[in-house]
Amino acid sequence: MSDRVLVVGPTSENQLVALDALPRPEPHTVFALGHRTVLGGTSAGKALHLVDAGLSPTLLTTRGDDAAGDALMAQLRACGVDVREVRAEGPTERHLNLMAADGGRVSIYLQPSGPLPAEELRRARSVALAAMTDAAAVFLDLSDVGRALIPEATALAHEVWCDVHDYDGMDGFHRPFVDAADVLIMNRDRIRNPGSYLRDRIAAGTTLAVCTLGADGALGATADGAMVRIAAPEVAVVDANGAGDAFAAGLMAFAVEVGGASRITGELLGQALEAGAAQSARAVGSAQISPLLERHGAG
Repeated sequence: MSDRVLVVGPTSENQLVALDALPRPEPHTVFALGHRTVLGGTSAGKALHLVDAGLSPTLLTTRGDDAAGDALMAQLRACGVDVREVRAEGPTERHLNLMAADGGRVSIYLQPSGPLPAEELRRARSVALAAMTDAAAVFLDLSDVGRALIPEATALAHEVWCDVHDYDGMDGFHRPFVDAADVLIMNRDRIRNPGSYLRDRIAAGTTLAVCTLGADGALGATADGAMVRIAAPEVAVVDANGAGDAFAAGLMAFAVEVGGASRITGELLGQALEAGAAQSARAVGSAQISPLLERHGAG
């Protein structure tokens, strides 16, 4: 199987603010322990960790028409990511992440990605179609461009992977990604019964369904009826940003190595989840979303 994969979705500039604890929901003043600006974005994080795991990802990502966009694309390319960028209207997407010492996080969209002009959307579709011809899998992340490419991905891709993050099982924007996914990844932040939901998705035709549980590990289900829960590895946490994206990349790298997500059954499910957890540990042990960025002097 080819080691090439396609990742579709956002890159952003993230301002991280470290706090003792997340602010209470009332007027008050807090003092930050520190702050810094780094490369972020769920798709950029996955692409970096796929490179780190030994795959050859193509990242189809949106960027703003500004110097920040130039800098982010240069950082990704320096780390070995094959970047295919399309320009959204306006400035680069920016987030403010409040980071608590216990791993809690609040992400605030300071500047959402602007709309894609029609010509840029046509170019994105052309890039995606070309990449799908030899890609082992396609990762469609939550974004307008990812949503626009669902018909092509479901028709042409060998496997469609979707990470719906803190999906609650009902949100309308997430639903087309859920329905398109051969492999569905989520976290437990807003889902009441992860095990029951994963079983429901498998019954609906999903090949592999996984819910990450933060410090409690991860839970996965496969089409042969297997359900496995693993513990999180012991690791000194430097920065929890990007842990979920790293997990998804490690899981995808394992699937590509064994010949696709449909091969992950029985005992292999535990090994697949462990591979995701091991890659996640590389993220939380780094001051950046990926140790590749530290190695190449970003931040």
